[in-house]
Amino acid sequence: MSKESLIKTLETLCQYNHVEITHTFSSNEQPIMTVRCIKHTRTIEITNHKNNTVKLFDNIEESAEALQLLININTIV
Repeated sequence: MSKESLIKTLETLCQYNHVEITHTFSSNEQPIMTVRCIKHTRTIEITNHKNNTVKLFDNIEESAEALQLLININTIV
């Protein structure tokens, strides 16, 4: 997924931050990470299901880069 597509997805999540929307990234039908914009903020929460970690980002570009890295790692394995 391109960085531009990820940025668009994250911007959309934050645009509708008054409702609960979660985007799940999967590999082989197994969720590898979920992303959401914390309600009433512009903070992006990325949950990595492989190691059960949660990271918060206040910058959409930085969160898109982190997602791109996680996607690349999980498609190599």
